[in-house]
Amino acid sequence: MGLEIIFNFCMADIYLSVDVGGSQTKVIYQLEGDTEPDKLVLAPAVEEISAARLDSYKERKGWIGSPHPDKELWVTWNKRVVVLGDFASKFDPIDRLGELKYENALWKVLGAIGLIVENNEFLVSPKKPLKVELALLLPWNEYNDRKKFEEQLRKMLASFKVRELNLKVSLERFLCRPEGGGLAALRIKEEGVDWLRDQQLGVLMFGHRNTTALYFDRGELKVGDSPLLGFAVLLDMVVEMTSGLDRERLASAIFKARYASINSIYSATQYQPATSRPKWSNCDAIKALASAKDPDLRDKEIQDIDNAINAATSEYWSKLERWMKKVFPIELDEVIIGGGAAYYIEPELEDYFNCEPETKEQYTYSSSRVRTGRYRKKNSRKRFTPMIWGGGFQDTVKETFDLSFNQFEEQCTSARLVDCFGLFDYLVGLEVKTNG
Repeated sequence: MGLEIIFNFCMADIYLSVDVGGSQTKVIYQLEGDTEPDKLVLAPAVEEISAARLDSYKERKGWIGSPHPDKELWVTWNKRVVVLGDFASKFDPIDRLGELKYENALWKVLGAIGLIVENNEFLVSPKKPLKVELALLLPWNEYNDRKKFEEQLRKMLASFKVRELNLKVSLERFLCRPEGGGLAALRIKEEGVDWLRDQQLGVLMFGHRNTTALYFDRGELKVGDSPLLGFAVLLDMVVEMTSGLDRERLASAIFKARYASINSIYSATQYQPATSRPKWSNCDAIKALASAKDPDLRDKEIQDIDNAINAATSEYWSKLERWMKKVFPIELDEVIIGGGAAYYIEPELEDYFNCEPETKEQYTYSSSRVRTGRYRKKNSRKRFTPMIWGGGFQDTVKETFDLSFNQFEEQCTSARLVDCFGLFDYLVGLEVKTNG
């Protein structure tokens, strides 16, 4: 059964889904009169400052430059001032990975609404009260806080300010789902409820802060969990085993190195059917992390980073594997995989779920092979659980938002957006049913 994504429908002034991830805040929205959704991707930082400190910053800047609104984003409510995204980096923000997401999400939702209005003033007038329908993704371990979130959000939406815009918003509909819920909604919509009732289905979301698992047993959500086992855990392990590195530089270098080696990582041959991982010490992005000037010391430092990444990967996967064995039974019929960090542990996931990528000849008279996107059983003696990346809808996300920069960016960006996209589609479906 095919899946129809509906974008043209009767709606409120703003219709949006929000995923407040640890590495990025993802927002998918649509305005009345538009026929397709748009997206916002913002840095995750949030920092409360005094109004005097914000005024001092603006006075120092004076008339110099005119940055895009998303580069100087702040929210004012009840005499409190919170700076968001890239702008927060100007005010020495603290690391908030260990904090609850839902409290910071309040400010991010307000900031996103204000940014959408400012960027689309020809479609949305801030001079009148706005009607908004909102869907939000939260980690499973914060899902019980959704009522508190909604109550506080309604108070804040009644009157707030984003940058220089005074706004009043009526929350017409609020929908909250655990992370991974958007992926599950897409897959269930495609296959149908009868299919779900015949499945033991797993959902895994690998994020920067949390890793989330949902387990559906014949249609019933039996288990949900989202410990602080995100990619940041691996990065912190590497930082502890090396000198002079920080989490952000390291993460950027690892994924740049992966992209530079993308062809070898996914090369499909009879000798290497599975996904591989690059040799880090050979990667320019990893070499650039070394700070020693002496050639011998520099080589040793690069090798130390290589060893640290490999050791941390092994330890990180061991933690994930123990956790997965607790939340999932061995007889899963299918597992949906999401989140940008999932691609880093793709080799381990293939082995864990006994998946070997299917390949086909690229050209009739060539021995070159490419992946089909499907899997077959790797070991005939082990249980085989097919992995469905992005619920099977990452290509839809790429096409909807024209993600055509390069193969790696397409893969990572679509993987990060697809859960939010799935929840957006679910909310659109509710609107269509209501007005159909």
